Amino acid sequence: MDRMILMFCSLVSCIITVNILFCFMNDRYEKVYHNQWLYRGLPIGYTLVAAGVNMRMVPLANMAVYLILFGAAACVLYEGGAKKKVGRVVEVFVLYIVMAVSETLGVLLLDLLLAKAGRIPRSEEMLQSMETAFSVLIVLFLYYAAFGRVWKKSALRTRTQYIVYLIMLLYGSVNILVISFISDQENPFILMMIVGCIIFSNLYLLYFIRFTDERNAYKRKAEMMEQQEKLQYENYEIQREKYADVMAILHDVEKHIKQMERLYQEKYTDEAAAYAGQINDLLRPLAPFPYTGNPILNCLLSEKKKAARLAGIRFDIEEFSADLRFMRPVDITTLFGNLIDNAMAAAARCREDPYVMLSVRGFHEMVSVRIANSVDQEISIKNGELQKKGIGILNIERCVNTYEGSISYTYRHRQLACSILLNRTEDCRGKSI
Repeated sequence: MDRMILMFCSLVSCIITVNILFCFMNDRYEKVYHNQWLYRGLPIGYTLVAAGVNMRMVPLANMAVYLILFGAAACVLYEGGAKKKVGRVVEVFVLYIVMAVSETLGVLLLDLLLAKAGRIPRSEEMLQSMETAFSVLIVLFLYYAAFGRVWKKSALRTRTQYIVYLIMLLYGSVNILVISFISDQENPFILMMIVGCIIFSNLYLLYFIRFTDERNAYKRKAEMMEQQEKLQYENYEIQREKYADVMAILHDVEKHIKQMERLYQEKYTDEAAAYAGQINDLLRPLAPFPYTGNPILNCLLSEKKKAARLAGIRFDIEEFSADLRFMRPVDITTLFGNLIDNAMAAAARCREDPYVMLSVRGFHEMVSVRIANSVDQEISIKNGELQKKGIGILNIERCVNTYEGSISYTYRHRQLACSILLNRTEDCRGKSI
């Protein structure tokens, strides 16, 4: 009976290992073939082959079969990711070795716990079964909580999710230890059922949390795109209103010119000059101040300064000496629109001297952007990063990453400052965010 339990645990271990390796390749690479039944049926075949070898309890043979099977799968069934097939094979090998090391650490940890509790099973097969089950739990926990972040950094994970990961590991570990108290009794089927339920329930719940991670990531991307589209739409509305004003003035421009000609003909020079001044006042708001050589950014800065003035916020552009022609218009709107909006929203809550200061400088192949604003309370910052991030800040970070840049925040004397470095080399131009 103990042998039967050991074979069952070995089969479960193979199912988990094959599932993780295929999950890794599906996330990391692109499938070569469109036949979904191939990618669904192959894990079953791989599991049966690996289980047949694993039950012989020869570690080198077990490792060899995994490396051969998944090395072939990485070469034939998948593409992309690494530049060459060898790179994909190496990545799969490295993951398997890391998993093997994790299993070994799990076995050592369980042996230590059993020794401390004084409940080491007399049956060698039973001990191996418990070690296999416990090591599988360790691998599942490390894969979903840590290893997956290496190649899927976009997934949005929260502290609560990591706590759930840890609780599930502790719950499974306690159940495995409880088995040691009933392992001396003749209840092999109960033991198999307990082991299977523990492992597969953990696998299902971890998969569900992973699905939640992906859902949160897609939700965040959708919110970022909506926020970006809102900025673009607001900018479009500003341009549309200015266009309507220009067309209204151009509609009457001929009348204005004739009226000025009559005034000069009648020798009403002062009146003609005053009339010209009125026309100039009408046209001045339509032409944005040339802060930069970029017309889109000039319009954006002009409107933000106007909004700041109406809100009672002092908005100073200290310096603007960088060439931003390497940036896409949508990136300019996203970056500066969000930076200024966030700064103005924080400054608006200050009762005394609300202000926003912006400076943009060029350094060889880099562009430095710094925006500072007054705040009414201390801001939580750790290692240059804000602890609380809204969609606008995530969009800023996404835009900065597009140009292989960096971003850091500082808080000092009731002032929050954001410093950004952008790379304007040829490799960064035209990248899609």
